[in-house]
Amino acid sequence: MSKIQIALTGGIACGKSSASKIFAKSGISIINLDVVAREVVKPKSPGLLELVSHFGNNILNNDDTLNRNMLRQQLLKNKTNQLAIEKILHPKILDKMQQDIKELNAELVVVEVPLLFEQNLWHMFDRIILIDCTPQNQLERLLKRENIDEKLAKKMISAQASPEQRLTLQEKLPTDIIRNNSDAKTLEQQINKVITKLLDL
Repeated sequence: MSKIQIALTGGIACGKSSASKIFAKSGISIINLDVVAREVVKPKSPGLLELVSHFGNNILNNDDTLNRNMLRQQLLKNKTNQLAIEKILHPKILDKMQQDIKELNAELVVVEVPLLFEQNLWHMFDRIILIDCTPQNQLERLLKRENIDEKLAKKMISAQASPEQRLTLQEKLPTDIIRNNSDAKTLEQQINKVITKLLDL
């Protein structure tokens, strides 16, 4: 079955997960790369073993699962660490994503891809849905969600592409832009319009 593969992307805390839930509620198949990323670092998996080989056992919890906070600290420490983590995990994540897409019995698949721009992954998809919000809303949501201080929140945001950079994705593929600066009802209304459009393709 030929599938239309759509990348759902946006900055951290802009509302990708909320958007995914709305798509799923409408019966559209969803693949979340954050979930896939957790699957490829399960205990004793090649992904986790390679991370431990590179960064040491201090990135593990007592039960030999990955301590995601410790890995995030390593990632944010310097660019070299970030590149090492990406080199280890990204091929495994993308292979698993493609396998999951292949196994779905659906004509339309939405894949939540946080780092679509940063990793230049747009070429793997047919369309893009970009969730955007104001910098202030993004910061406030991240602070509330992660329960972290403002300095770390800003560092996490700045580690990603800027909103302006992500907007250039519309030069690559047909892109629907959703501004998530209001309430959940407004977000759902915008997404339902996009769903109607996609189903007509």
